[in-house]
Amino acid sequence: MELLTNITGFGGSAFQYIFGFISVLMVIVFIHEMGHFLVARWCNIRVDVFSIGFGRELFGYTDKKQTRWKLCLIPLGGYVKFWGDNGEASFADDDAINKLTDAEKKICFQTNPLWKKAAVVVAGPMANFVFAIAIFTAFLMSSGQPFVSPRVDNVVKGGAAERAGIEIGDIIVQINGNEIATFTDIRKYIMFSADKKLSLLVDRGGVNKSLDITPSKFTYTDKFGNEQNIGRIGIIHNSSNDEMQFKTLSLPDAFVTSLGEVKFIMQQTLISIKDLIIGQGDIKQLGGPVKIAQHSGQLASEGILPLVRLAALLSIGIGLFNLFPIPMLDGGHLVFYSIEAILGKPLPKIYMEYAMRFGILLLFSFFIFVTVNDIISIF
Repeated sequence: MELLTNITGFGGSAFQYIFGFISVLMVIVFIHEMGHFLVARWCNIRVDVFSIGFGRELFGYTDKKQTRWKLCLIPLGGYVKFWGDNGEASFADDDAINKLTDAEKKICFQTNPLWKKAAVVVAGPMANFVFAIAIFTAFLMSSGQPFVSPRVDNVVKGGAAERAGIEIGDIIVQINGNEIATFTDIRKYIMFSADKKLSLLVDRGGVNKSLDITPSKFTYTDKFGNEQNIGRIGIIHNSSNDEMQFKTLSLPDAFVTSLGEVKFIMQQTLISIKDLIIGQGDIKQLGGPVKIAQHSGQLASEGILPLVRLAALLSIGIGLFNLFPIPMLDGGHLVFYSIEAILGKPLPKIYMEYAMRFGILLLFSFFIFVTVNDIISIF
């Protein structure tokens, strides 16, 4: 129990953290696999299995179209298995396919046109993005969007803002060419840009002025004790001058704003990955299953809404990760289909088998790495 308390950051129950983590993960997996399933059905492709989890089946049922819906023992993922697949990875069972009639080939995944197979594969990640957009849209329409003028009411002495020449009364209108509407937008761009040079456009008494600024790195600790390195420039907005307002948005405005939010999160995720690859990122900020379980449990103690928002953020991450060109992932299948389209025939089976083994090794190594990194960073 002492170990659990250290991992969670405070003395919550084991059930709370496990339930929060598994609930969020299962919802995201269900949305992802439902994307594959719905597009497959739309393409008249037969689905044999829709599984949440791996390993031994706990319970399930078979529907009228002979799809087995099941929940399995290990709830750390899921899969959709199509007719004609050899296993869960959606590679062809050549012996079975050779025995199919023409009518059966029309409902077999492997014998359908490339564009249909690609559509089915990409539908999983797209479903994750749509899920996140739907959540953000619902929040913006119900709770509203916080609005505080992007005006600088005070400048911290010796901070990055003072060094860059920002003055009291300046209104920040752009950061790296991105339009700034609220003070929250400033935080959003600054926090991901520690030690990175940014270009600002400020409105100073009706005259636009360009400034360069490099946010300083600051270690932020939340109320649960989690630490995160973020950027900070040292400006303050005085809420007494302009109280925060929450503006509820119409459906079209909320949808467009949500699209922008998802795009921003994806861009920052890719930038963070690039920084890690070239050695400029902070490996401690990389989160794996232990950190996800930790944050899920902590947010579960705060209520359902924070947990729903976390589900949206994780859904974006999982959708994006699945598009990486790694065998075993959706992006790996899309690479195989692209090569097949160029060559006019599939890659030899031996090459695909080696690629699959490499993909499994890569994913397993990554899983071990982020898990160990989680434990080290938490302790």
